[in-house]
Amino acid sequence: MNNLRKTTVKMTLAALLSMGFASGTWAADASCKGMGKQVIDSDLRFSLTHSQIPGELAISTHKMRVAGTQYKLQSTSQAKGFLALLYSGQLTQKSEGLVDSQLGLTPFYYAEQRGKKPVAESMLNAETQQVVFKRNGESAPYEKGLQDRISMIYQISARLRCNADLNIGDTLEMRVMSTGRVAKEVFVLKKLEDLTLDLGKGERRVSTLQFETKPEEAGDETVRIWYAKDLKWQPAKIEIQDADGKALTQTLISIGS
Repeated sequence: MNNLRKTTVKMTLAALLSMGFASGTWAADASCKGMGKQVIDSDLRFSLTHSQIPGELAISTHKMRVAGTQYKLQSTSQAKGFLALLYSGQLTQKSEGLVDSQLGLTPFYYAEQRGKKPVAESMLNAETQQVVFKRNGESAPYEKGLQDRISMIYQISARLRCNADLNIGDTLEMRVMSTGRVAKEVFVLKKLEDLTLDLGKGERRVSTLQFETKPEEAGDETVRIWYAKDLKWQPAKIEIQDADGKALTQTLISIGS
């Protein structure tokens, strides 16, 4: 982290702490209070595959660290074989912010880097209450409960640890920032499903809840996430399907703390 970013992070933290988070989409959900206590450290490894390309294409690692009221979350996908030639080896996503006692994850910084391309960053300016997208120079109003493309996965994990009493068809809505815009994501609980995972100690059957997003605009991706009850509601499988039906899937292969 360079000195400029360190200074920005300190200023943002101070401003966020002074703003408070008394309300918002997640806090308004009376069935889940004190979600911040449900944000936990985790180390997950996934095998990445594609519906149109045979074999394992990459290993993805997700690491969450919580220190007091702050968190850092990073996802790194290290490509293998043919995919490594196309993407220079690695995709990294980073999310940093606060753990609010009621709302859970409250990101103020999100970044993506694909191979050797420049880092694309989105950052909260707490003084102006704007999310600034460094890639295109645009901005959007900050909204309480806002998530990013990686924190949203673990925000739902915390929500389920807090209270998983949901029915098929129930929805979890949130606003999510990428590196260029803020959009609405609506996750619908589609079904209960048992998955067979190989976590390094032989096959294991786990019970999951499968959520699926409703695309907001034509051409948007559909995200499906399976959360495993027996694994502290960690994501067991993550699938991103494009408008043409091609899917990129991460399947859990090991779990740490």
